[in-house]
Amino acid sequence: MRPSVKACLLAALVSALPLPLLAQSDATAAATTVGADSSTAYYLLHHPRALARFLGLSASQTTSLLGFWKTLEQTVEPLRQAREPLCAQLRTDLNAGTPDPGTVGSDTINLFDNKQQIIAARQAFDTSFSAILNPAQLAQYDALKQLARLSDPEFNVIGECPPPSS
Repeated sequence: MRPSVKACLLAALVSALPLPLLAQSDATAAATTVGADSSTAYYLLHHPRALARFLGLSASQTTSLLGFWKTLEQTVEPLRQAREPLCAQLRTDLNAGTPDPGTVGSDTINLFDNKQQIIAARQAFDTSFSAILNPAQLAQYDALKQLARLSDPEFNVIGECPPPSS
């Protein structure tokens, strides 16, 4: 039994439908996979095991990721803990009867330096992690980072201060 011409055309049409999807860039495909949801991207970027699953990392890549993550956390945690006293000092100096511009400036520079150290630690993590990814994984990772940035459009030079202790 020979297939009809209509059946052959239908089969050709159906098989051609996925071609436009294959033409998408890996970054666009990753954004589509995440659903263009910045909160999902943010979640994945802050939960290494979920990130490993999303990117389809091998066991050795996952082990490396977890090592990089641990180093990042060990570097950043003391810096985060230092922010509260730095912010408290700035608040105290700003609320003085006549705030001293030099002192307030020094406090602000200390907060800025603290934030820059956190940024440097994150960049070191990002560089190390990116280096172990294959091109498809790297494109997905870059798309996640781009989506996560959409949720934080404002750049704060000194960073956020935790609320004052009561």
